Amino acid sequence: MSRRHAATTTGCALAVTALTLVAALAAAEPQTAVPRAAPPTQQPPPPGVLEALQRDLGLTREQALARLRNEARLTPVEAELRGLLGDRFGGSWFMGTVSQTLVVATTSAADIPRITAAGARPRVVTRSLSQLTLIKQKLEKVLATHPHGGGVRYVDVKINKVVVLSATPTETRKIVKTVDVDMTAVTVVFSKERPWPADDVRNRPPYSVSATAYCSSGSAATPEARNGSTVVEHCGNPRAGSGRAARGGPAVSPDTEP
Repeated sequence: MSRRHAATTTGCALAVTALTLVAALAAAEPQTAVPRAAPPTQQPPPPGVLEALQRDLGLTREQALARLRNEARLTPVEAELRGLLGDRFGGSWFMGTVSQTLVVATTSAADIPRITAAGARPRVVTRSLSQLTLIKQKLEKVLATHPHGGGVRYVDVKINKVVVLSATPTETRKIVKTVDVDMTAVTVVFSKERPWPADDVRNRPPYSVSATAYCSSGSAATPEARNGSTVVEHCGNPRAGSGRAARGGPAVSPDTEP
């Protein structure tokens, strides 16, 4: 499923894969009151990460490095607070050009000293992350199959609401009102985005190049809104599928074979 709505929610929700993995692994551990985990050992970022941060966020190389270091340093803090706050946890996000501030939301003001002591900035919110997730799940059941249900539905922890992107927001709001959820926890925003499953483009199925030779499709690709796949150049002509059915040409044909 295409998740291009991530571009709509800009800011520190941008996640570097390596750092997201650290947070996911930490969250998977039993969340009890344990000593704070040591920051992960600093390692060179994966190839292309610094360049991507500079290009997409307009950072200098030094700022990109500082951002990665700050996120690596604060990720264990977020994991610890997530576990300690439990059902009161309202989400978290980074602030600042170089992610120098970790914001942790809670539904209880009594957690403010604990969050501050851990090195994060507290934010008291109305709804916990688990409550927002439940609201989203209820909306999904009704909106996902409705023609005016909106193309994207997600939790935005910064505004403490569930966001629905829809090309027909007025009609979508009418449907939302029929769902047993708190309407103040939902905001419907106009957007023409409508992701779709790309399960019709499979990774590496064989297709015939001649009576006895086959090639394999690579990753799915959708240039100019056309579904297709990547292949090496000598496989880049219209061919037949493994069942001898016509399947057209590949979407992308690199110059060299990997």
